[in-house]
Amino acid sequence: MNFNYKNENIDIYPLFGDLLKGEPYVFDFSSKNPKTLEYNLNDFKEFNDDIFNELKNSGMSWGIGKYLEERRNILRGSINIINEKRIYHLGLDIIVPYSSVVFCPIDGTIYKLGKETQKGNYGGYLVIKHEIKDQTFYSLYGHLKTPHKVQLGQELVAGQELGKIGKESDSGGWFCHLHLQLITQKAMNEGYSEWGYISKKLLPKVGEYFPDPNSLFKW
Repeated sequence: MNFNYKNENIDIYPLFGDLLKGEPYVFDFSSKNPKTLEYNLNDFKEFNDDIFNELKNSGMSWGIGKYLEERRNILRGSINIINEKRIYHLGLDIIVPYSSVVFCPIDGTIYKLGKETQKGNYGGYLVIKHEIKDQTFYSLYGHLKTPHKVQLGQELVAGQELGKIGKESDSGGWFCHLHLQLITQKAMNEGYSEWGYISKKLLPKVGEYFPDPNSLFKW
């Protein structure tokens, strides 16, 4: 299934408008990076400060956390995910300051929204249903400020404000960023819609369930 709309003349609105300047700093959140064991996952401010200090020291103004990156170390507090060996990141993390405005990249309808209160989860999140060129798919936006500015069933157009970046409970305890993820209808039908990580065993089928979100990210 082809989700590379950048190559199909589909207009994609920049997810953060004109906020993102220059190239991103690419974080290494993999277990190969020993620094991932130093993050204090139980203290939002300390964790967030560590991330944004690293970003500042890079000389760049925004950052990226990679799609399909192995993240065992920073998932160490999420016992269920570790037990299920779902340690490969299904989203693209865009690391920007608290309260940065997020815009809808393409037309769609609010399919689901809410707030996960358990630490280590999405916090405030939205799922948008899209129907493009006879294909149905969904985009998920995690770690948003609540209460939401949009409503269930609301129709959205590209460039419309979705919300703002959250912190603390709104970010699920994670540092300030947006988790952008694509979900296919097949994944929805088979009950994988809540997953933010996948196991190595299912990696060969990742494109069937969770295509590369970079195809929907423009800056």
